[in-house]
Amino acid sequence: MNSKIIFALFFIFLSASNNFSKDKYVPNRTGPYLGQKPPGTAAEIFAPEIVSTGLDEMVIAFMPDGKECYWAVLLTGKMETILTSKLENGKWTKPEVASFSGRYLDGWPAIQPDGKKMFFHSFRPIGSKIEPSAYITIWVVEKRGNRWSQPEPLGIPVNGNGHSCNPSIAASGALYFSKTFPDGSEKICRSRFVNGNYGELEILPENINVGKVNYHAYIAPDESYLILPSDAQPDKIGGGWNYYVSFRDKDDKWSDLINIGKAVNAEGSSDASSISTDGNYFFFRAKPKIKRVKHVDKKYSLPELLAREYRMPGQHTDDIYWIETSVIEQLRPAAYK
Repeated sequence: MNSKIIFALFFIFLSASNNFSKDKYVPNRTGPYLGQKPPGTAAEIFAPEIVSTGLDEMVIAFMPDGKECYWAVLLTGKMETILTSKLENGKWTKPEVASFSGRYLDGWPAIQPDGKKMFFHSFRPIGSKIEPSAYITIWVVEKRGNRWSQPEPLGIPVNGNGHSCNPSIAASGALYFSKTFPDGSEKICRSRFVNGNYGELEILPENINVGKVNYHAYIAPDESYLILPSDAQPDKIGGGWNYYVSFRDKDDKWSDLINIGKAVNAEGSSDASSISTDGNYFFFRAKPKIKRVKHVDKKYSLPELLAREYRMPGQHTDDIYWIETSVIEQLRPAAYK
């Protein structure tokens, strides 16, 4: 990376750190979901200057009451780290690195709908090994009082023999995730939770795994639909990725992929999403529309400018948007209601 860029990034984080250290809390933010007014059927950027910043945000997960959240950011060198904020004494804390994250690549947080467990993927060492794992694997932490336990890797068949990543968890305990196979393919899979263990690996059908490489899927809490991105469908909107939905019926049959539509998909749509544990909100990654600014309120020093760049939604990075899941439900075919 260019040394000037590294220098600039150093100042961004230095300035941001100095700014955050003055007060533990985000000003004027109370209530669930970082005090944001819930969206309707028009997508809105989520928590600008707090979650959606100059960093590259990916997936966000909330505890069931909406008063504690975790989200992944993509840093230089494709390093992923999980950040967190929570409602404390009626105020939201300023973002910080999650207690279990920060050293190894950790990403894609997914909270069990009852709030008792959180899953994420990581390259961290397994067992007594010191070096990072050769494969990205899925880990879990359990809520114990106000803290999370030490991360533990899931066993076979979820992990092992290739990458396992992008977890999402249904209220039934079924885990959905992406897995690579010896032939180089990557498919969306499921492992049901039976008698305290994750069971036989199930590869989802071909109308979901439509090509050789499939990933970044997210299951609804009630397991009635699955969201996944694709850039290869003939009905895609714009020139890049689109978000699609496949609905599941009571007999475990899945519908063909349905484009979620212009409310979510546009030129700047991206490839990572999540669903709130109550099933009411769909969060998705997209590039913001940045308007040209003709002036600022004062002359800023270089550290101030860089800190401002950190806080604002990114021109060259993706941010997180949210929208009511009603825009998904209205697409549900009659046979899947």
